[in-house]
Amino acid sequence: MKMHLSTRCSLLMDLSTYCVFILILFSLCNASANNLPAMSMMQIEKHLNDGCAIMANHQPIPSVVQRFNQLIQIYAQDKVVLIARFDQAILKWSNGDTVKYRMNEKVNNLSNTTSITIFPKRKIDRTCLMSVNHLPIGEYYNGQEEIHSLVDLINTKCQVFRSPNGNLNSIGMKRKWLLENLYSPNHHNATFSDQIIQSHHPLHSQTANKTKTSYRKCKVIDNTTTASEFIHSFLLKSQPVIIKGAIKHWPAITKWSNDYFKSKIGNKRIHIKLTEKGEFEGCESVANWKSKRANFKIPEAVRQQLQFDDLVVVRPATAELPFPEFLKFVTGENSTHQFSAYLEYTSIKDYMPQLVQDVQEISFVKDFLQLKHLNIWLSDGHTLGKLHFDPYDNFLCQLSGKKRLTLFDPHDNTRLYEGHIPEAMLEYDWDKKKFYRQNLLESTSMVMSPVDILKPNLQRFPKFTKAVPYVCEISPGDALFMPAFWWHEVQSFPDKKEKRNLAVNFWYEPFFTREFPCPTCKLEPNPFYHKRFDSLL
Repeated sequence: MKMHLSTRCSLLMDLSTYCVFILILFSLCNASANNLPAMSMMQIEKHLNDGCAIMANHQPIPSVVQRFNQLIQIYAQDKVVLIARFDQAILKWSNGDTVKYRMNEKVNNLSNTTSITIFPKRKIDRTCLMSVNHLPIGEYYNGQEEIHSLVDLINTKCQVFRSPNGNLNSIGMKRKWLLENLYSPNHHNATFSDQIIQSHHPLHSQTANKTKTSYRKCKVIDNTTTASEFIHSFLLKSQPVIIKGAIKHWPAITKWSNDYFKSKIGNKRIHIKLTEKGEFEGCESVANWKSKRANFKIPEAVRQQLQFDDLVVVRPATAELPFPEFLKFVTGENSTHQFSAYLEYTSIKDYMPQLVQDVQEISFVKDFLQLKHLNIWLSDGHTLGKLHFDPYDNFLCQLSGKKRLTLFDPHDNTRLYEGHIPEAMLEYDWDKKKFYRQNLLESTSMVMSPVDILKPNLQRFPKFTKAVPYVCEISPGDALFMPAFWWHEVQSFPDKKEKRNLAVNFWYEPFFTREFPCPTCKLEPNPFYHKRFDSLL
């Protein structure tokens, strides 16, 4: 078959026109893409330590570029959100590893030009100093989704709170209000001095009448306060408060005698803690310890991350005793061993379920906070729990004896020198009636302070001079609300008749949370409760 010359020329012209059109389109795409900032993988990797990254292909189509330019405007005030395009097609991290992706079933068939990649903020494993630094994994999504869908996606993945118009969304506005209204002491009016702690701490009570100080006391309310008043005045502000008479109606107030415990618990063996002089989990020099393992040595990679590698947190010795035998140590009936025995943070539901019916959750938060643990604390009343924090909202309920707590706020934890501290555990020889310091542990404490508030070394811990102490004392029938991450040191006093100190505490999923150990990390409203914001504010 022969093709006519005019037909041949026409086809050549059409092909030429098509090629020109492709070149123009390619140029427009390049020009459009160039409107987006281009980022190298090294730049992205560095940013992921602080935030997330929303990345387009190195040559995205115009519709994706348009979406990205909208997103850049929406998240202009959120420095943690990086919105850009890759600067090249082949993507490798700084160590040479190829970028890996978690595939999304909805976008498996998308082309590279229409898909976007989201890299969440790199999660730091603060619990282990030997942890492996895992590289982030990208997630594919459709870059041509409607803008409101992309905004919802970025809010979820990056933990930010924007509306498509660039303003804060409902959760963002309420988060902002909560953070602006967190309770914090006026540091200009009450800061630490030796006198503040020593003159009001029970171990230095002999000086209490000799020195005038500007220490602070916990606010006190009574049990007629409504749930709404408590939530808005204290829980949402992360402010400690004593509720007088909060548990005076509990059956446990009248029923929980030592004889009642014996009848209910019987000879069940319980796990108890033992120390020499009633001090629990304080810090001391590692020079006091000798390891049973001749070659014990903290790995150098770990040691370099320890701020105080010359200290250890002293964990108490442990023992398993029949409950009646433990009670003899509490009341002093057994004086053959000179130690302090403590039944501490022991789950009532797991080990003494027959006692659960005698206590009740505090009505203020029963239907709001999620209960995690219900614990019993029983001792001779001469115990001192050294300075630490708990990652739970806490209701400490006093049944017998008194407790005096010294609290410090969690807003600048550099003042309490938060960090990993090596641990060691006491051992007790029942035959020789002697404690030994020879069990150095391959673990660290993440919640203890190295500062001894009774005799602080201010040359070593100078920032502690700026810490503001609160003194809170609770008696039988009272409850102390202690928000998560508030530092506290707890001195117990015995009931004179029963010769014991007895308390129960409720640990709840915290309303405010943060990463730890991290002395500079700030409190954040817990995402677990975001859905409840609308009913609160």
